[in-house]
Amino acid sequence: MFYFVNTADSSVRSDLEEWNRVAAELVNQAPAVSSDSPLLGRIEANARLILLIRANSLVEPESFRGVRDQTGNLQAGAIVTDISDYLYVDYIATAPWNITKDLLTAIFRLVSHRYSTTQWLSLTDCVAYSSGNRCKSINGAGTSLMVKLVQESISKGYSGRIMLEAVSGTTEFYQRIGFVRTGFGSDAAPEMELTPIAARDLLRRYS
Repeated sequence: MFYFVNTADSSVRSDLEEWNRVAAELVNQAPAVSSDSPLLGRIEANARLILLIRANSLVEPESFRGVRDQTGNLQAGAIVTDISDYLYVDYIATAPWNITKDLLTAIFRLVSHRYSTTQWLSLTDCVAYSSGNRCKSINGAGTSLMVKLVQESISKGYSGRIMLEAVSGTTEFYQRIGFVRTGFGSDAAPEMELTPIAARDLLRRYS
C-alpha cells in the first residue's frame, strides 16, 4: 500500500509545500472549532510539525523519511536522526488531509453553516462526501512509516529501537503501536521508546 522515501528530493519538497498550504488553510478555515477543542489542537499541531519538517528537509534532505501511496501521494513524513544505537524521530506528521475523515467530518459539521460543502471539501483536497470524486485521504500512513523506520533501525544494527517525543496528544497512538514512556520529557511531550521486543511485535502485526 505504501512505499518508502528516504530523502527529500525536489518532488518531496514540492509535496511539503502543498502540505504546508493545505494545513495553513485548514487552521485558518475552522473558526467554529473552540480553542480548547482536541480537533483544532490536532490540526494546529500537525501544521506546526509540517513547517518543521519542511524547514529541516531543506537544510538536511537526507534526514527526511516518508511514505507514498500507490498513486504517488506523499502521505506521511518525518525527520530522523541516527543516534549510534537507535533512531530518533525529531518530527513526524501526516499529510493534512489525513487528520482522518472522521475529524474532518466533525469539523465540517461545525462550520457548515458558514461554508458550502464544495468550499470546505475543496479546501481539504478530499471530497469524502461524494463517491464520484477522488480522495487523497488514506488510513495507516503513520503506522506504515513507523514500520519502515523499524526496518531501517534493524538494518543499522539497532534491533528496531526508536525514540521520540509524543507531542500534541499523540501518546495514545504511540502506545497502541508499542511505544512506552521512558519517564523523561514532559507531560505535554513525554519521551517514548519502541524497544527491540516491541519493534518485532510491530513488524509482526503490520508488515
